[in-house]
Amino acid sequence: MLNRIAVLIVCVLTFVQSASAWSSKEHIQITRIAAEQLIADPTTPPAMKDWLKKQIPTLTDIAGEKDYLLHKRIGANPTEFTSILKYATRPDDHAQQDPQDSKIPVFNAHEKLMHYIDLELFLTGDAKREYRPDLSGRPKIDDFPHDLKDPRYVQAGYLPLRVEYCYGKLVDAIRAGRLDHTGQILEGEEDSAPRWAGYLAHYLADNTQPHHATIDYKSATYFANKRKAPNVHAEMEYKMIDDEKNEHAELRAEFWPLFAKALAEAPDPVDTEDLFKATLEVSMTSYGALPMIGEAAVAALKPNPGNKPDELDTEVFFRHVGTYKGQKMTVMQMKANQLAWAVKRVERELKRAWIEAQSPTTAPLAAPAGN
Repeated sequence: MLNRIAVLIVCVLTFVQSASAWSSKEHIQITRIAAEQLIADPTTPPAMKDWLKKQIPTLTDIAGEKDYLLHKRIGANPTEFTSILKYATRPDDHAQQDPQDSKIPVFNAHEKLMHYIDLELFLTGDAKREYRPDLSGRPKIDDFPHDLKDPRYVQAGYLPLRVEYCYGKLVDAIRAGRLDHTGQILEGEEDSAPRWAGYLAHYLADNTQPHHATIDYKSATYFANKRKAPNVHAEMEYKMIDDEKNEHAELRAEFWPLFAKALAEAPDPVDTEDLFKATLEVSMTSYGALPMIGEAAVAALKPNPGNKPDELDTEVFFRHVGTYKGQKMTVMQMKANQLAWAVKRVERELKRAWIEAQSPTTAPLAAPAGN
């Protein structure tokens, strides 16, 4: 009986970890900074600025965001946030808490499958579909069918299609004037612009987490004993920013200027307006960070006795130097760049959705699954 309980616990933990991306704290901050930058942007429509100010009453400035990152503790179940920021974390709630037989109707799949795309499963030819440190398991963008019915998505995840779908629903909601809470329900929640803006922001941010682009979502490939491999996924996501067991205040103090610099200087490198393709491009690029993450994990390994999973030294992990996009950088710097990229993606797509919704002759971009 005890063995069966242990197996069940492992299954539940795997279910949770494979769906989660950045911490709730980070999702909230990514979304809020995107809104702040939209409000500061002179090209943002005034009506959108007014809407953002109403829907996100906790808007602050760069000093406030620094204080939030350095000192605020959020945890896995934030309750103090409303409207867009509440919905920016809600997809993780559903991924972790919804019954395993529950499904999003359009996709006929569980919420947990909306958060990632395992690129290797679309590799063509006879090679084994697996992660390889030399990145040879990464396919080409043209290998991905723009087809919700392709059976590979059932295993690989639906992230590019889900991003596209939520964007279309946001355009629909803005165009219909559902700019605040509404009694109209879709997928069990209100069919409002705040809901879809928060959801879209969540998935766009998930897209920049390198582990959400690979079947090896915990970087187990880099360890001889896969069963005892540390949870590198969790390390990458929240350990430095919002770990309930260790403050890591010194690391966050090092991280903030890197993040602020990336926010100020790093553009969104994606050029295409095709949101399905853009999401894949972000995944393909982020996939390139996986070798440095795996190498950093090996360098930071803290073995545990017996069958207990090994752990990582968080400070060693984030200060480890590797190569990403042809440049030498620490894992901390890479994470700062990825989070800043998430802000840019959210900022860009929220603004595009608002502007598109004002053009009644333009059909909203939506997943090929329809409504």
